[in-house]
Amino acid sequence: MSFATAPSVAAKSAGSARGGTWPGLGGLKILLPFAVLAAIWWAIKAVGDFPDNLLVSPLQAWNAFVHLVSHGVMAEYASTSLTVIGIAALISMSVGVPIGFAVGVNRYAAHALEGFLRFLQGISGIAWLPLAIIWFGFSHSTTLVIVIYTLIVPIIFNTMVGVRAIPENYTLVLRSLGASRLRLVTDVYLPGALPSIVVGLRLGMGYGWRALIAAEMLVRKGGLGDLIFGARTFGQIDRIMVGMIVIGCLYIVVDRLIIQPIENLTIARWGLVQR
Repeated sequence: MSFATAPSVAAKSAGSARGGTWPGLGGLKILLPFAVLAAIWWAIKAVGDFPDNLLVSPLQAWNAFVHLVSHGVMAEYASTSLTVIGIAALISMSVGVPIGFAVGVNRYAAHALEGFLRFLQGISGIAWLPLAIIWFGFSHSTTLVIVIYTLIVPIIFNTMVGVRAIPENYTLVLRSLGASRLRLVTDVYLPGALPSIVVGLRLGMGYGWRALIAAEMLVRKGGLGDLIFGARTFGQIDRIMVGMIVIGCLYIVVDRLIIQPIENLTIARWGLVQR
């Protein structure tokens, strides 16, 4: 055991030493691609001499952002999008994980539904928008239904896959010792399937965030998608580009606030290897 851990301890020490020498290097690496993109954006605007109704400069976009924030517009639209994605994630996890477990523990149900779940994964939430609008109208319910659908399918599928990947010997051993179904779930199925559940949640959040923006563009009941589409109507290129940037930044924040803590808890509780 000591031989196996020695290299990792040395590696951690070396990493700590490097981190102590360059404490801000990690942050610079993260920001560098954004800085390059902003420089390219500025150069295209300056060299191409595009009119403002086609492309604005980074400074003009920044001024539009400051205006939207100072007047409370950005907070209102962003909070609407974050509320919808948050509610959809909670509902999808609460419903999708138990369904995935129920399907995964039964090999016959898993084989029967695997193709059906793949079929649903192939139909994006955006494709359901016309029907959802007919059924629920131009309302928040339409947006919520679309986002839940986009989130719940990968969660169910990946939970099922994670449960099916657990060696059957583990459950047989516990059953032979008289373990209850609840004990099987907490000691075998949940630890074994949790990495797949996290993958399903991360995929669902990515798909759901894009479906949310698309739904907001059509439903026009608030949200960042509504902000962008409304700006297009009035030719406000600066607001469109600000909206796009905020959408990307908020997704990174959501990913770090929701997915990363779950991964950290997974590592702390069951000692799974972090990427």
